[in-house]
Amino acid sequence: MTSLCKTAASDGIIRLLQKLNKVNLNDALERGCLPFFVSDLQVGLIRPDFWTHFKNYPEVFQYIDKSQSVSKYGVHLSEDYKDYGERTDAVNKVLEDLRAKDVIGALQGWRDENYSVKPNFAGESLLEVERAASGLFGFLQYGVHINGFTRSPSGEMKMWIGRRSKTKQTFPDMFDNMCAGGLPAGMGVLECARKECQEEASVSDKLLERLKPVGCISYFYEDERGLQPESQFVFDLELPEDFTPVNADGEMGSFQLLSMSEMQTEIVGGNFKPNCAAICLDFLIRHSFFDFDTDPNIMYYMEQMHAPLQTMYRSGS
Repeated sequence: MTSLCKTAASDGIIRLLQKLNKVNLNDALERGCLPFFVSDLQVGLIRPDFWTHFKNYPEVFQYIDKSQSVSKYGVHLSEDYKDYGERTDAVNKVLEDLRAKDVIGALQGWRDENYSVKPNFAGESLLEVERAASGLFGFLQYGVHINGFTRSPSGEMKMWIGRRSKTKQTFPDMFDNMCAGGLPAGMGVLECARKECQEEASVSDKLLERLKPVGCISYFYEDERGLQPESQFVFDLELPEDFTPVNADGEMGSFQLLSMSEMQTEIVGGNFKPNCAAICLDFLIRHSFFDFDTDPNIMYYMEQMHAPLQTMYRSGS
């Protein structure tokens, strides 16, 4: 890290990206995280502190140590559960029991929203699990983020930024993209993006025709809720100058329209939810608000926003 050329701005971006990318697979395994398998496919990692609780359900979670199998050591969901529904029911009954016992803090954020579990996005869904529990297993998680922006008659670009509700379970009262949300089990990416735009900013169907998929970012962080490998599908949405977002689901407290220079200031200022700051950074780079010759760290920024999560679990442990 000392080899990176740092200015005040680049130093702030580097700190942001370091916060967002705290984990890699090898380090996690070295400190005792256990590979988690479903139908002999690795789909996650379980931290030792969470395994302390899961191991009390041996009929559901079966441990294989290295003396038994070098290639498939770790935790396996019991093969007694043969299909999607049986696996989902078995795991969520454990989670509901742990929630009732109130022994894992992450489960206090129960949302009654399920995520699909699979080794990569193109893979077959093997089960679904309560969103608040995804980090307990290190499951790959997906979401959508929408950059809502405008152009003045002179061509100046500005971006709509949301401030998260003070009652949000995670990152309350911090800056966010105009619209964003997790990808629930059974919902398509574009469908989810449209839903979030309607619920969080009251974007009309007509304006939603302008939604433009522009790529993805991915990162692997960790917090008290567990291991969080996440990939986000990113959309740009150019809006008319007279559009003002209006929240409809209570998840946004307010909105404000920022210039691109103000955006850069806020990205490094620490007021953004970290992954949302990365989405905005990606937008600024794609729209040429960073100069390759004056900021030699742009390649580093881009690498840190594209962790290779889709291949992380493919070969198992």
